[in-house]
Amino acid sequence: MIADKTAIVILGMICSIAAWAQPKVAQRIILIGDAGEINHQQTTVVPDAAGKVLPNITTVFYLGDNIYPRGMGLPGTEDAIKGRDILQSQFEPFRAKETPVYFLPGNHDWDRMGKRGLEKIKAQSAFINGRNDPGLKMIPADGCPDPIAIPIGREAVVIAYDSEWWLFQHNKENKDTDCDCDTESDILDKLAALFLQNKDKLIFLASHHPFRSYGVHGGKYTWKDHLFPFTAINKNAYVPLPGLGSLYPLLRKSVF
Repeated sequence: MIADKTAIVILGMICSIAAWAQPKVAQRIILIGDAGEINHQQTTVVPDAAGKVLPNITTVFYLGDNIYPRGMGLPGTEDAIKGRDILQSQFEPFRAKETPVYFLPGNHDWDRMGKRGLEKIKAQSAFINGRNDPGLKMIPADGCPDPIAIPIGREAVVIAYDSEWWLFQHNKENKDTDCDCDTESDILDKLAALFLQNKDKLIFLASHHPFRSYGVHGGKYTWKDHLFPFTAINKNAYVPLPGLGSLYPLLRKSVF
């Protein structure tokens, strides 16, 4: 994910109160991704999303890459102060309206997949959950991979998990934290249990990486990716490279 693509999705669950009446929104879920840099996109998207809050029936989820470029600075560093400012710019507009806000981890929050990922994700969790605000949480917390169920009214639930924990290649042994899940099998068992517990509800699955991708992250490429590969770097770089342009998709799918 990249910082200049802050994205927002607003989901409204509708229930009809009468055949002749206007539909009424039962719950609103606001999903925001890649908001970890205070730039034009972020300072446009976040206030606009806050303006769409419906009192008492809105829940906000930040879907990772909450702090660019390498996650929360460790205690005592200048990057730690910068990280706090970035997080506050995301949650304060919603908490001012008493709207619950949940942060999920992304790969940039895990030190951009670097060796200090576990330290940095725990530092971010400590700041968010350390504010002792019941309407502000990081899920999962403390670098644990535990899937978490967040009820949305009586008829829906968001099941959130840390997809970067699953992909992280460096040390993630979390000895000083009591996690419910320690292995990939534990995560799958917990997910299955939560699906079963909520089988009669509408289930939203939330994570930083898509559970199933039909784009380049899932190995799906269009004719443009093969013919004009430089458009992946610059959308206006229409330099035709037939044949040669197919090397990147091929190598990414087979080697990387």
